[in-house]
Amino acid sequence: MPGLHIYKNEKETCQHFAAWLSDLIAEALKKKDRFTVAVSGGDTPKALYKILAAEYATKIDWSKVHVFWGDECFASLTNDRNNTRLAIKTFIDQVPIPKEQVHVIHTDLPPEAAAKRYDQLLRSYFRSTESTFDLVILGIGEEGNMLSLFPGNEENNEKDAWAIAVYNKQEDLFRITLTVPVISGAAVKAFLLTGKNKEDVVQQVLKGKYEPEKYPAQLIQTADKSVHWFLDEGAAGKLTKPIS
Repeated sequence: MPGLHIYKNEKETCQHFAAWLSDLIAEALKKKDRFTVAVSGGDTPKALYKILAAEYATKIDWSKVHVFWGDECFASLTNDRNNTRLAIKTFIDQVPIPKEQVHVIHTDLPPEAAAKRYDQLLRSYFRSTESTFDLVILGIGEEGNMLSLFPGNEENNEKDAWAIAVYNKQEDLFRITLTVPVISGAAVKAFLLTGKNKEDVVQQVLKGKYEPEKYPAQLIQTADKSVHWFLDEGAAGKLTKPIS
């Protein structure tokens, strides 16, 4: 069962997430020499990034952290829609992570080539989809999408590729995204969501009928590994019963 963590507002939620992340990294590094994390884009991660940069630059052993991306908008690094640009600007450039341990998705390549290159990079780090990242940080769009796995897309059922290119009609652009087996193979998955505009989708994913074709995030709930939900009171507004 997923672990549910609810806090008053976005700032408090992200502060608790940052402290939890710091502890998670410290515990993992007692047993291994690196910590691998896939981060996401959006407004809430931006708030988290700022806290990590301001309060955890010296509290975490960043020299052993390897950063990847869960998905990427197919826009250049000079475009504000680019998730990598956001993370580098607000977080990565502010903490001592070795540059060679920051693994970007190359949007200077055609979409399929970019997905293949990222796929190959992931396979060079991890032996199989049964054991991938130490942590994947996830968000959910108001449509129910998780990363760039959108409702109704056949790509959500991909079993072989580790990273794929998907075309989002609403945005009229391509995205590169991790696939469900790679996400599920992470030791820990953590959804980070804030804002009342997310309360309906949170309720549907956690308490509603199992409809992964509408809510791809539900595909992760069946994974036999740790899943955490960090929510503020707005995003958790329609959860009527606690989750143990």
